Amino acid sequence: MEQNWNLNEALEYYRSQGAPQNQNALVELLREVQKENGNAIPQTAIDEIADKLNIKTSFLSAIIKHYPSLRTEEAPHLLEICNGERCQNKNCGQLKNYIEKTYYVKSGRVSKTGGFSYKTVGCMNNCAKGPNIKWDGKLYSNVNEQMLKSVIK
Repeated sequence: MEQNWNLNEALEYYRSQGAPQNQNALVELLREVQKENGNAIPQTAIDEIADKLNIKTSFLSAIIKHYPSLRTEEAPHLLEICNGERCQNKNCGQLKNYIEKTYYVKSGRVSKTGGFSYKTVGCMNNCAKGPNIKWDGKLYSNVNEQMLKSVIK
């Protein structure tokens, strides 16, 4: 983390780049805040950005949800599970049920336990080795409940 980084200076810079009207500048601001805060955007930063740019926190939350690379303190990790037809034939449905019941989560939501966002996605093009998941973008194959627990830890 850079010692001299300052949120107010970053806000001024990205405002000069057109944020919040320029969504690309706003997303880059959020990425920088995430990088400077240990790869998760703190809620306090979201509140301050919304206040200083005169936008709603719900708008920022929607932007963050739209970009899977953006993470909050509430959900610093992303779990994706293949929902392709072939994985469905390889116990993927059972794994999805396990995830949803164990971590109290539905696709497109944040886990109530475990600190991750969860979503089902289309084919991951690794059908022969299913069921497949991605944890923070890293592919895991032949996943069972025990392996899933170790990945999430």
